[in-house]
Amino acid sequence: MITAPATETLLLERYQPEWRRLIEQPCNVLIEGTVTATEAALQLLQPHIHQPIAWHSPPGLFELPRTETRALILRDAAGLSRREQRRLLAWMGNAGSRAQIITTASCPLFALVDAGSFDAALYYRLNVLLLRVMPPDSAQIAQ
Repeated sequence: MITAPATETLLLERYQPEWRRLIEQPCNVLIEGTVTATEAALQLLQPHIHQPIAWHSPPGLFELPRTETRALILRDAAGLSRREQRRLLAWMGNAGSRAQIITTASCPLFALVDAGSFDAALYYRLNVLLLRVMPPDSAQIAQ
């Protein structure tokens, strides 16, 4: 996967306090934006994530780690079924209670909470820190 340096530079500039917090004190983070922008954010964050890391990318089989993991990277949280959302929330309360959860979404998850299709309790557990990332062209238009 190739990430445009402009996207990486923009992410670091726009979210400097958030990056510092994530690196110094890992917490759950929800990264919302285009697939390109969220992948760039994951690529920047990955060297600072504690090992071992478990990954999940829908539409693959949703399996939660059975062994100790320090981080779970969950791509496309909006793609989780209600059953998968319940399983993830239960896992976070038990085996995954000490794991950092890094979640991406290509649409605002709160809109799904508001519509009743995404679990509110799970949303607030995933969204300790929210980064809304945009590709460089969109960010320049928004300013």
